[in-house]
Amino acid sequence: MVETNDVTELTTNAATMNGRMTKCYGEIKEYGFYYGVDMRATQKVVVGVNEYVEKAFSESITNLSPGKYYYRAFATNATATGYGPWKGFMIGEQGDNDVITVNLDGQALTFDVQPIIVNDRTLVPLRAIFEALGTEVQWYEETQTVKAIKADTEVTLVIDGEAYINGELATLDVPARIVNDRTLVPLRFVSEAMDCQVDWIDTTQTVLINSNPL
Repeated sequence: MVETNDVTELTTNAATMNGRMTKCYGEIKEYGFYYGVDMRATQKVVVGVNEYVEKAFSESITNLSPGKYYYRAFATNATATGYGPWKGFMIGEQGDNDVITVNLDGQALTFDVQPIIVNDRTLVPLRAIFEALGTEVQWYEETQTVKAIKADTEVTLVIDGEAYINGELATLDVPARIVNDRTLVPLRFVSEAMDCQVDWIDTTQTVLINSNPL
């Protein structure tokens, strides 16, 4: 088992990635990190090879250009490679961190209206997120209601009102709303209603959605 820990020694062009080996099943052929500007990261840093380890490990990367970076620890034994969860960090101006990024299964989503945060909840344009999740979207102008259907799950959201999952009233911290003529919906609520796992990386203002959680 390997875990990914937060970066340390973060500067304007460098960061130290951290991980930990929590269990060791035989000899570890190699361990270290993958990192890059998205979660298809292919840049590989090997920290150690041919060890029996249960310890923390780290690696510094330098000469980084401004932007968001993602990384995760890995460890390979004789039979398989294990990975820690994705983490992220920001290199560059503080203002860059105000932009919210949404990644679905490692792919960054694009929106015609930028996501916003309301009462610690991220709202995103409904059609972009529902279509990305593979749902059928229906809009009812007379009742200001949006309905998303995927397999045997039906999510109904009333603008500035309630939410329902398969006809049952659901708890909703922040309702759907209209911003710049676009309907924005609460990202975590709709994603989890569609059986996705949702994580938030505060250091990069990034939402990670996994549509196939274990």
